[in-house]
Amino acid sequence: MKHTTQLWLLSPHAVSVVCFAAAFVWIMQVGTNRSMPDLYLGITGFVALGVALLTTIAGIVIIFRYGVGRHWPWLLAHLAALVLALAIAFG
Repeated sequence: MKHTTQLWLLSPHAVSVVCFAAAFVWIMQVGTNRSMPDLYLGITGFVALGVALLTTIAGIVIIFRYGVGRHWPWLLAHLAALVLALAIAFG
């Protein structure tokens, strides 16, 4: 797998984290979680989180099915980014 492809596979994780962080900042500025921007940011964050989960599962399947041992660091990066996004989403 090319290095640029591996970076692109981490983009849903980054989008999710950015959306949840932006929603948090927006809620702190406005003082309520009943506005449309934080709703849209939250929805986008959860959709990106779902895509991030799928890319992580795909990475696990590729590593275990094809025995590509050199991609373990990328799988760990996916798992760490997924845990970070989940912590921000539900924390």
